[in-house]
Amino acid sequence: MTPGALPASVDLCSLEPGTHLCAFPTDEQQSAQIATTFVERALSDGDRLLYVASDEQAQAMLRSLPPHLDAAAALAAGQLQVRSFAEAYGRGPTDLGAVADGFRAAAAQTRKDGFPGLRVAAHMDELAALLGSVEETVRWERLSTDLQREIGVSSVCLYRADRLSGDAGASLAGEHAGASPERAERSLAQFLAVDEPWGLRVSGEVDLSNRDQLRRAVLSRAGVVPRLHLDLRALTFTDVGSLSALRATAASLPADGWLLLDGASNAVRRTLEICDLGHERMRVQP
Repeated sequence: MTPGALPASVDLCSLEPGTHLCAFPTDEQQSAQIATTFVERALSDGDRLLYVASDEQAQAMLRSLPPHLDAAAALAAGQLQVRSFAEAYGRGPTDLGAVADGFRAAAAQTRKDGFPGLRVAAHMDELAALLGSVEETVRWERLSTDLQREIGVSSVCLYRADRLSGDAGASLAGEHAGASPERAERSLAQFLAVDEPWGLRVSGEVDLSNRDQLRRAVLSRAGVVPRLHLDLRALTFTDVGSLSALRATAASLPADGWLLLDGASNAVRRTLEICDLGHERMRVQP
């Protein structure tokens, strides 16, 4: 596949829900790097990530994830899920209706489990053999674009470039909105799900650039259990606007709900006091 046939690389920092991406790595090392970059961004934003891969590919990606994302904790909380191709697609996406229903169910379950969105990273080299031809694979990708836009699920389809012949890569690339980058700027903050106590671990820096991600992650967790524990021990900075957004979220909770800020720094405590951002349903852990 020639470089000119590749679609433009997208910015994962501003990825719209329902975006259908592709990638054409030339070897397993590059494949793992592209997948890791996509997975890292999804988890940092608080979304659930479904990784469809072989055991070897899954292990390579998990080893590549940065320590602050805590892959073991993400797996335990269900924010990161790993499936084989057979587990994810069964005998193959030959019946679009059945596959569409499966994706809709997965997206709905994601929201029920307290995650704002679902993203999928899938190694697709088994697909052409399963469907019988490149033409059918291209047809499937075209249908997937419409389906993902409908249900708001973003994905990256990884095809090994050295296993594609002729113009197959260009045909497949044409059915995607863009290419997923091999590397991307690391998120300022990470929003990781925690099951016990129910809530969210917030680390890094929260400001105007990622305030919306914080709010959507908190609202998604609170939508399942409105008594939410926010672990802020690894939060290094937050601005007044972000704390105001947390107060507004706490005020929107039902009467028996609350937002507990655990590990808030002295700077956060002073800002809450000086700016009069306290609320009866937003508690600060002593």
